[in-house]
Amino acid sequence: MRKPYAFRALLEHLARVQKASDALPRNYGIDILLKTDEIHLLDLIDKHPGCNLTTLADLMLTSKMVISGLVRRLQAKGLLTVGQGRNKKELICSLTERGKIAVDTHDAYHRMENVYLSEKLDAYTDEEIALVERFLKDYTTYLEAYAKDATIL
Repeated sequence: MRKPYAFRALLEHLARVQKASDALPRNYGIDILLKTDEIHLLDLIDKHPGCNLTTLADLMLTSKMVISGLVRRLQAKGLLTVGQGRNKKELICSLTERGKIAVDTHDAYHRMENVYLSEKLDAYTDEEIALVERFLKDYTTYLEAYAKDATIL
């Protein structure tokens, strides 16, 4: 017999572990502790040079107010600078040298993580991996539909 709540419990556990992990500030080679949202904002600025705060908010799926607060914190830490864009209201961020070092260290961490995960996945058959991928795709489709219309019944 299938246990439908076992998948849900597993997903909730993974979400809790990820949230706890994200809450821990980390040193990305610059002797400044950064939270996950801070390093991800620096990463976006690096990968989308010249974008404004509205674009950054859209990319991070958050509000412009949240981005403004993150930008102020990172600017105070000396990891980015803010300049004017095409008009006086538009603000454009760019990384300082220390900000770039943090992003490069973060990228190196993800490359190491990918090696670790690849080694772990080698223990599974192609069929097992395909099954997990199919389930995650189906669950993602369900969540996307639910996000569009959150009617419960």
